[in-house]
Amino acid sequence: MVWAVYWANLALTVGVCIFAIAKGDTPTRWGGGIRLSVQVLEFLAQWALQTFLPHQNIWVAVDDLANTAIVSFGFLYLALRYASPWLAGAMVIQGTAFYTSRMFLDVNPGDHMIYALQENLIAIGVAVCLFTATLSAIRNRQKRRLADAERQRKDEARTARIEAMLSNRYSVAA
Repeated sequence: MVWAVYWANLALTVGVCIFAIAKGDTPTRWGGGIRLSVQVLEFLAQWALQTFLPHQNIWVAVDDLANTAIVSFGFLYLALRYASPWLAGAMVIQGTAFYTSRMFLDVNPGDHMIYALQENLIAIGVAVCLFTATLSAIRNRQKRRLADAERQRKDEARTARIEAMLSNRYSVAA
């Protein structure tokens, strides 16, 4: 089951991050870029750690802790810089990975699969936040377009009324 969640997490994260980069607003694009780049680097680093240090799984948790710090602080900066509640939520969810990594490093339980499952579920939660942020950005963009079209329609109607009044005034006076 852990491997199914892992591959679902990997596919979902990559897909959502590409969706966020393609369709999101500025903070969502940056958030998707940060998460995608760290996910790819984490995938490569964990493969290397498990290949070259197969009996020292403790380094996987240290790698997770470092990646969590990068993503969490990146989301924190974006949430503060752009006042994005979705990225603040993603930062909080990603921050829970600090706790799971710390517990794994402190207690070092014999069951590494539970730790892996927790980390993958946290990453899926972050992907859901990025997906929701992207949908929110799309909806806000559509609202702005509709408001701009309505404003333009009103401006054109106002201009037509003014032209009609002026043409009536000057045609009577002539």
